Amino acid sequence: MPAGETPFSFLYKLCFEGLRERYRPITSAVTRRLQHELEVIEKTGLAEFFLINWDLMRFAKERGVPGQGRGSAADSIVAYVLGITRVDPIEHNLLFERFLHEEMTSTPDIDIDFSTEHREQVIQYIYEKYGWERTGMVCNVVTFQPRMAIRQVGKALGFSAELLDRLAKGVDRWFTEDVEDSMLWAVPPPDMRPQSWQLFLELCREVIEFPRHLSIHNGGMLVTGEPLVDIAPVEPAAMEGRRVVQFNKDDVEDLGLIKMDMLGLRTLSVVAEALDLIKDTTGTRPDLDQLQLKDPAVFEMCSAADTIGVFQIESRAQMQTLPRTRPQTFNDLVVEVAIIRPGPIQGNAVHPYIRRKQGREPVTYAHPLLEPILKDTLGVILYQEQIIEIAMYVAGMRPGHADGFRRAMTRHLNRVEMSSLEDEFVGGCLANGVPREVADQLFAAVQGFAVYGFCRSHAAAFARTSYETAWMKLHHPVEFGCGLLNNQPMGFYHPSVLVEDLKRHGLKALPVDINVSDVRCLPERIDTGHAMRIGFNYVRDLGEEGRKAIVIERANQGPYKSFDDFLGRLRGGPIGPKAVRNLVMVGAFDGLEQPRRELLWGWQERWHGKGLRRGIDKQSELRLDGTPPALPHIDDFDANQLEYRISDLSTGHHLIHFCRDRLREMGALESNKLPSIRNNQPVRVAGLVITRQAPSTAKKIRFFTLEDEFGQVNVTIKPDVYERYRQVANRQPILIIDGVMQRQDGVHSVLATHIQALAGVPRPTQRSHDYR
Repeated sequence: MPAGETPFSFLYKLCFEGLRERYRPITSAVTRRLQHELEVIEKTGLAEFFLINWDLMRFAKERGVPGQGRGSAADSIVAYVLGITRVDPIEHNLLFERFLHEEMTSTPDIDIDFSTEHREQVIQYIYEKYGWERTGMVCNVVTFQPRMAIRQVGKALGFSAELLDRLAKGVDRWFTEDVEDSMLWAVPPPDMRPQSWQLFLELCREVIEFPRHLSIHNGGMLVTGEPLVDIAPVEPAAMEGRRVVQFNKDDVEDLGLIKMDMLGLRTLSVVAEALDLIKDTTGTRPDLDQLQLKDPAVFEMCSAADTIGVFQIESRAQMQTLPRTRPQTFNDLVVEVAIIRPGPIQGNAVHPYIRRKQGREPVTYAHPLLEPILKDTLGVILYQEQIIEIAMYVAGMRPGHADGFRRAMTRHLNRVEMSSLEDEFVGGCLANGVPREVADQLFAAVQGFAVYGFCRSHAAAFARTSYETAWMKLHHPVEFGCGLLNNQPMGFYHPSVLVEDLKRHGLKALPVDINVSDVRCLPERIDTGHAMRIGFNYVRDLGEEGRKAIVIERANQGPYKSFDDFLGRLRGGPIGPKAVRNLVMVGAFDGLEQPRRELLWGWQERWHGKGLRRGIDKQSELRLDGTPPALPHIDDFDANQLEYRISDLSTGHHLIHFCRDRLREMGALESNKLPSIRNNQPVRVAGLVITRQAPSTAKKIRFFTLEDEFGQVNVTIKPDVYERYRQVANRQPILIIDGVMQRQDGVHSVLATHIQALAGVPRPTQRSHDYR
């Protein structure tokens, strides 16, 4: 703390310095809001809490660590002018009382996302600044879930590993079935079951949800004024130099301790890397804080559901909704982020909003007092902040009491407690001139939506990142694509899907090349602009040290002139035989015009291939007459299979391209022909499965996405159909699905009636996004 300053006076000073940077011109509404928030912060004694978070963001900014606050903290103008959050609460009509009010007894949450790549720097800064004795990570209590229970109980009872693997994989991770029911297809016949089978089932049922061990919370960290050991039980973490507090986040909140939430968000790593690559290719690094959030082309791209790789709006459900809602403003995007959530779906908020957005249903308000509150969501209650505003401005409650009302409505209350809340709410409405009938209807609506409402400020913070990633995908697709590939695993799709999306946009993905590729995927200038060059990070078994060794040697001594030159220069380095073989077979030496099979054969004969061919004599020792026959060249299909096997993606043809003739013979349509198929018409589709989903709100309906060389097909599978074809649907990579076309508002999908696998195609190593 600077000399002569108190925590609050220093906070006050920082806020008005930030105000001048964030707002030009400064309006009376802005200064009133800031003054009000500072008064509440002073009364609640939270100045130091805000200063700690400001200090974290200051450190991150100075070190170039991407970070931004989210959650209810985005409701605060103090958090905004301090640089903790990036969403203007005045412009986007965010309610401070959802975040903090005078009657709040617990410490508010400020969740800060940092780049996953750099988050550890911030954690170490906290340890260094506040001391190891006053800081510790919050724990998670990990409990037994069905799969783990089956494996560990079965192992203790001596079941075979093969049986346990089959039983565990049969469990449905999404739905609460009895352990025995979930394993039905994998259970051995009665005469082949282990003797302790019934005991096994009983023990599995008993241990499910029982604590198994402690783990570290994703980002929760305690900072205390007194030594931590005097306040909470502490244990050493597995990572050297860390301490874990044996309290979880709920315990910490109940005790009123100050918890910092520093979460890792890979999307911020993507954004940071993409911005650096844009600077490399254009000479200018875009300042995302200066984006106006009004680019019509960005909203048009989102409305067309061209959002693979875009933060928060790339899922199947979002891509099915975007063409129906057609967002045209940033506020529309905020709604889109918030609406495809379990809460709004269960609260039946989705379809009324879509109908009103499309003009198929009039926008109405039960009372004029509701219009300013619900105008942004077309008269539909969607956000938690709206519940508080209704309680404040319609039922006349104080801000703190209104937030307490919202919280109370989310709990399981008995009839007396709920009746008391209803009487207070309805009485307040009547005092404001709201008719009794309307007040009763409004309480019923609030009661239904309070449990399911989504935090508007959280949606706004995420929507900002959604817009920024959409902007980069539109205007700098290669750099953004490189960022996505270099920060896997993340997001909703496998890397191969990201590469196929890039190719469908008319851009090129170039294969691994020993003299061109870098450690990571990078843009490469070609005649038509820029292409994506796949990096050595997509060569299996090469490792970080091996990748760097190749690039450093090439930078110091020049390009590799031949395969033998490469081997000679890196002899004794960190590149093992498997990595060399993979480099050859993925085509990294094709630019040297030496056939892959000949390189591999010759290397195994002359160099270190012995490790891959134990017990086989060299050809020269076999004393055969004549010369060896010519080895066949790698054709397109072989190259495709090798790329999938070694890099998990293909820079050439899509896998389905090689199955197309067979699929046409079987009557399966290409994905780009489906838009012409009429509603309710029978159709057969086929493709590589890239997602399998079973949302908890979908009543056991499954949603699959198939991909072919032209695009994607969404498939809906009802429970009875899924049970009939469960094994094929879950285990086979390429599916042929018969069904009925379903069309609504320009969005189409196939309702499955029959599922089969395409036989005789080599199994690709690509993994689909299954039930995550």
